[in-house]
Formats: sequence, C-alpha cells, structure tokens
Amino acid sequence: MNYESFYGFEGEPFSDIPDPVLFYSGPEHTRALVKLLHVIKKGRALGVLTGGIGCGKTTIARRILDEMDRDEDFHSGLIVLTHPDFSPEWFLIKTGELLGLRFNSMNRTEMVIKITRCLSNRNKEGKHTVIIIDEANNFTNSEALEELRGLLNLELISERLVTFILSGMPEMLDNIRDNISLRQRISTIVNLPPLTLNSTREYIKYRVEQTGVSRELFNDEAYDLIYQLTDGVPRVINVMCDNALLEGALLKKKVIESSILKRVGEELLLKG
Repeated sequence: MNYESFYGFEGEPFSDIPDPVLFYSGPEHTRALVKLLHVIKKGRALGVLTGGIGCGKTTIARRILDEMDRDEDFHSGLIVLTHPDFSPEWFLIKTGELLGLRFNSMNRTEMVIKITRCLSNRNKEGKHTVIIIDEANNFTNSEALEELRGLLNLELISERLVTFILSGMPEMLDNIRDNISLRQRISTIVNLPPLTLNSTREYIKYRVEQTGVSRELFNDEAYDLIYQLTDGVPRVINVMCDNALLEGALLKKKVIESSILKRVGEELLLKG
C-alpha cells in the first residue's frame, strides 16, 4: 500500500536519502550551515562539522553543495571516505577527480603540482574551490592528513586557492588534534546536536508540508513520543515517521496516535 496517496503527499516526506530540498532550517542546523558558509565565502582554509550518527551532517553537506552549485563564483565537490584504509595517493586522486584531472604518475609531488596548477587556473577564472569531505572520521592515515595540510597551504597573495570542510563523527577531532599545523588552520568547529522536542515537532511538520500536506498528521502526544523514542536524531525520526504513516494508512487512520507509534517503536527496537 502507498501511504503517500492515502494522506495526499506529492512526494516522500521521510525518505532515508538526504535531500537538500527538505532541509529543515531549525536552530541546530541553521547555526551549523551559517558558520560553514561563512568559512567558505570568506575563503578560509578549513571548517569542521561534527555530530553523532544520523544527526544530519550529510544533509548539511548536500545543502552546502546545492548552494555552491547556484553560485558561479565557486566550484565545489564531495569526497566520501567510506573506510579508513586509504593512502595519500588515493586522497590526491580523488581530489584531482573533483577538479577533472587524471594523473599519469602516482608520484605525490607531481600530483600536487598538477592540482595546484588547476586550482590556480580556476582562481584566475574567478572561481574559489570548495571540497567537502564526508565521513572524515576515517581520516586516520597521518600521511594523508599531511597531504590535506599541504593543500591547505596553497595560496596566492592574500587569497587561498581551496577551502576544505571536514564532516564526521566527533572522534575525528582526535585525529586532527595530533597534527598541530593542521589544527591551527581550522577556522571553525561546529557540533551538530540532536533536535530538541520543539525542533523535532517543527522538523516533522516542515517535511510533511514541503511534500504537499498542510494538515496535522500527528497529535501532540505522538510528537512527544517520537522525540522520546528517537532522542531527536533526524535519521531515526525519518524511519519512525515513515513506518508510522504506513501503519496509519493500513489502519485507515487520518491522524497518527501514540498507540501506532508505540507499536512501530517496538518493531524498530526503539525503547522509551
């Protein structure tokens, strides 16, 4: 059964794929977005975003990329570190790919020279390069971190060639802390907390409205229970609401009540 048609949605309100269109500009996410955009638009070296699992780091990264795509003064890209066992060469290759480069040699010095030349040419064209690294807690290789530090040194007179944004779990800071030179290049560190009860309520309402439904689908008790069971973690909120709406459609319920959420919570192994 399709709950979207039962409730009148025009799209998926609680997809498990980060969608910048459904970015909720509550106080927690807005603060992080504003601080990181400040780093980028001022041409700073390095911004750092930390947060627990499912708190919305990737959503913010996608929103930043979306904003950069609409600004002709910037060239941006994303590197996702899916595992910690990567080499400095792999990191330079991925950086080069974002710039449209291919390397004939795996010599790190030659790769950096080619990247530098490309960044300099983009700068002459009036474009500042922004690279977001997601899952940056996997940046554990000290040599790879040194290559990052080296790229952060690339600058012209009073103008930097590239800005990096690192996004990852809080333990990422432990890896950075040991590299004093890299740490000193950080312009801001912003932690993304879980949503408050009020933000949880507004987050759900926002996503419902943005996908075509203007009426209340959850009662007050339901919002309280969602917050209690999810601890305000957006990813878990999405999963819970998605399941609750399907359950509600199966039961022909126009409004989601706490009884439905308790059942869904048990099925998802969530404990209040």
